[in-house]
Amino acid sequence: MKVITWNIRKAKEDSLVWQILESHDADIILLQEVLRIPERIRSSYTIVFRPAISESGKQQIFGTAVLTKYSINHEIPLVSSNEFVQQELDFFKGNLIPVQLITPNNQLINVMSVYSPPWTIHPSRYEGENISEIKLSLNKRMWAFDILHTWLKDQNRDDHWIITGDFNSSETFDYLWKGGPIGSLEHIQRLEKLGFKECLRHYKNELVPTFRNSKGGKIIHQLDHMYTSSSLIENLIHCKTEEHDLIFGNKLSDHLPIISTFN
Repeated sequence: MKVITWNIRKAKEDSLVWQILESHDADIILLQEVLRIPERIRSSYTIVFRPAISESGKQQIFGTAVLTKYSINHEIPLVSSNEFVQQELDFFKGNLIPVQLITPNNQLINVMSVYSPPWTIHPSRYEGENISEIKLSLNKRMWAFDILHTWLKDQNRDDHWIITGDFNSSETFDYLWKGGPIGSLEHIQRLEKLGFKECLRHYKNELVPTFRNSKGGKIIHQLDHMYTSSSLIENLIHCKTEEHDLIFGNKLSDHLPIISTFN
């Protein structure tokens, strides 16, 4: 089973992005910042797509998508017993796309394409709410990731899970930004406590940058992640990013795709 995640930065239908994805012939592709999908790709995959949301609550011109060659059992509902969390799950429904798939050998796998935007949840939306168990301990503000983490705590984590995408969070932020740690490493630690492992870190045993800064062009932050349940990480055969020269050299995206192969 081959799985790819990639923020394709609103690639057009004639972009080399689609040729690269075709060349990998992945079983599951989880994309962010999707503008339009070429017909030849649509004919090869079953697709779940929703427009992403802007900070003001309006639909973006791009969206989040799950593409799969497997059968879709059902879309997983974003439901919480916490009224505030439910409010935010509804708000971010175009940024968080969870789907349950059925593999050819009738195994169930829950996959999720995540686009956690680079802006925080406006404080007016949680005024008067008890957010101590939701918000990062080292950050004064709250992010879409925090809502995702809270939702995941209520899911059956004995299932097979692949949660992947652009999280807009890198542990390098904690020591490269002014003011000290802002909780980026805590994001990773929170998911690890839930039993999820980050594939690149697990396979490479180090941070692997996936993002090219717009100013200066440095490649030092890993904003993109592929988390899997422990039941799947044991079957990870290979995990890598695509080559810098191919993606950044051709200005296809400011993010690298992550490509994982499972036995």
